[in-house]
Amino acid sequence: MAQARTAGFTLIEVLVALAVVAIATTIAAAGYRGQLRRSHRAEAVQALLVAATEQEKFHLSHGTYGDRLDGRPGDEPPAIPVASTTPGRHYRLSVPLADAAAYRIVATAADEAADPLCRELSIDQAGRRAATDARGADSTGRCW
Repeated sequence: MAQARTAGFTLIEVLVALAVVAIATTIAAAGYRGQLRRSHRAEAVQALLVAATEQEKFHLSHGTYGDRLDGRPGDEPPAIPVASTTPGRHYRLSVPLADAAAYRIVATAADEAADPLCRELSIDQAGRRAATDARGADSTGRCW
């Protein structure tokens, strides 16, 4: 008597298919995380450029650069009308230096694991841009 072959997959075929799906998912997830980080960086860069523009307006009005963010009309002392976090809250902005002649605005990643390549971005009154990674090494070319 001849044995009838049943239709279906062997265990090996199923395991190979699962391995292929797992590898493809891993590659896709890594690419997705990279794109998310790039969009968060773009938010930080945009926020820094807006803050730099507002600093120049503030300097024209007050004769000095502003040392505080989150300003509203009527605040005493006045502050720069720029949010201290990016819209997605992935970077925090601060003004560590502000006087009559100079300022420096810094965007720092809100989460330690958020963006190891661009942990801190900054801009100053001369338009100089800088960035450092999680180890403190210069990463300006990659981040700006």
